[in-house]
Amino acid sequence: MVKETEYYDLLGVPPDASENDIKRAYRRLALRYHPDKNPGDENAADMFKKIGQAYEILSDEEKRRIYDQSGKDGLSGGGYEGEFDPSDIFAAFFGGSRRPRGERKPKDLVHELRVSLEDMYNGRVKRVSVVRDRLCGSCEGTGVRPGAQLQPCAACQGQGVQVLVQQLFPGVQQRVQVACQTCGGEGRCVRSTDVCTECRGNRRVKNEKVLEVHIERGAKHEDVLRFEGEGDEIPGMRLKGDVLIILDEKPHDVFRRAGNHLIMNYRITLQEALCGFELPVQQLDKRMLLVKVPSGQVVDPEVAWVLHHEGMPLANTGGCEKGNLIIHFEVDFPSKLSERMINQIAEAFNLPSKFPPVAGQKVKLQDPNSRRKRRVDVQRAPESQQHSQTPFGFHGTEFMSFDSHGSGGQTARCVHQ
Repeated sequence: MVKETEYYDLLGVPPDASENDIKRAYRRLALRYHPDKNPGDENAADMFKKIGQAYEILSDEEKRRIYDQSGKDGLSGGGYEGEFDPSDIFAAFFGGSRRPRGERKPKDLVHELRVSLEDMYNGRVKRVSVVRDRLCGSCEGTGVRPGAQLQPCAACQGQGVQVLVQQLFPGVQQRVQVACQTCGGEGRCVRSTDVCTECRGNRRVKNEKVLEVHIERGAKHEDVLRFEGEGDEIPGMRLKGDVLIILDEKPHDVFRRAGNHLIMNYRITLQEALCGFELPVQQLDKRMLLVKVPSGQVVDPEVAWVLHHEGMPLANTGGCEKGNLIIHFEVDFPSKLSERMINQIAEAFNLPSKFPPVAGQKVKLQDPNSRRKRRVDVQRAPESQQHSQTPFGFHGTEFMSFDSHGSGGQTARCVHQ
């Protein structure tokens, strides 16, 4: 039993969440509340800081143990809860390096890149234009024209700080030292006649950089690509900021994705369900697959059909390994049958055209044409299992399995997890 659950609640996970659960929760929330995605939103900035602090504690085994036993008081008492930079945690999580404590670095620039499912299947290089702040090349980031020099600030006598007197209550005053508002705490100013004409004394200029984003085969929604040192520059900081490109998968007209599997729905007539048919399916690489359901093979709408190795490529395999393509056939049943059709069906299946009378109270159906279609819910499989040929998520159900080069199939039962 944990003493308090505030950090768990911030990440939306239970106290017994695994390390991977905590990582997934932080990833999702950090991308949602990052300041670059919510400019000017103080609530989002505050949430970004809080979830960063929660992840900082819960991702560390020792800190989490102390928090579970004693709460935040235990962390502060042991010196575990102090100042931290949420941007530093974000950078480290998404592939950056944790810089030495005290060394400052500009915040990451975050950009979303809309990517089609075809590009994630085949791989592609896309160009992204990024506008960042860079040190002025004319004055080398000093803010003064070439040949001129910065002068000591008259407001703070070159100290960079000013002392203000605050009255707490009648008769009691407090002296507070603050950064000089005139020079920004640097102790030096530039005369109006010496201001750099390129940056107008701001020491930084806007710079546009075109980045080549390599989208690997099998890339996924919200994958993050880091470009180190391609972000902002700030005077007085040795390190340059990074640029993060977050992939945003576009919805597809035919397929939807579940991990490494592709799923499609296709409507067929009752005749096709009973008598067989051929279905051409254009794959994401423009190949045309021919799905053949032979005559005599009845299509059950409760059963999923699987084309092995025709799903999404697995990351870092170069497309050599793939998930499966899963097809759900939806059968269009007629809403009504004529007497002649009933007799024909009965004759075809060697069935009686009328049922024998049965004793009982008669009831009337209010809406005989409404049907609730039961669908197989495909859940996203764990990463460690998505390379399997079995489409996870069909717990306790049957599916038809056939190779993309064959014409028939055999009934199999999905592995239980």
